[in-house]
Amino acid sequence: MSVLINLLPDLRQAKLRDKRRRQLASGVAVVIWSVCGGVIVLLSIYWGGQKAFIASKSSSITEKIQQLKEVPGIIDALTAQEHLAALPGLYSKRVYISKFLNAYSASNPADVALSTLTMDASNALKVTGSANSYAAVAKLARALEQSNLTVGPNALPTNQPYFTSVAITGASAEQTGKINFTLDIVVGLGAVTNGN
Repeated sequence: MSVLINLLPDLRQAKLRDKRRRQLASGVAVVIWSVCGGVIVLLSIYWGGQKAFIASKSSSITEKIQQLKEVPGIIDALTAQEHLAALPGLYSKRVYISKFLNAYSASNPADVALSTLTMDASNALKVTGSANSYAAVAKLARALEQSNLTVGPNALPTNQPYFTSVAITGASAEQTGKINFTLDIVVGLGAVTNGN
């Protein structure tokens, strides 16, 4: 008696397994490609929408600019409005410059000659000039620090100073014996009231 073994079903099953694996891999690849393609399509739609939106807004802005340009006198009106907005700041600077000149005259200015006074938007006052001696420059700096405290009308130790952080930032001697100097001063904003 002989036994016959049929190996054909095992080969068939192996081929079927390989075929299923290939089909699964192909299906996964198709799904991945489909998702990537969908994402690319969505991004291109979004990009096209953004371009259209930007073009629409740009044309709207251009149209508004053109409408504004057609309004007669708008540049003059805006310039006048800017000047009006700057008036309170200019007024306070004028007040501080006059307070500076009062302190300057109180410090016996015969030895100190001023060249320039500039005040920037952050209320920093820069003063340049020349003096007969470094002591005269230091006297002016002390007078500025004491302005509204011990120097000037209505001065009281409880008042806020008109000028803070008075610093002699540059001093150099000339051959003529004069001292060129620079003072950097921070203007005290709360010191000036209507009564002062």
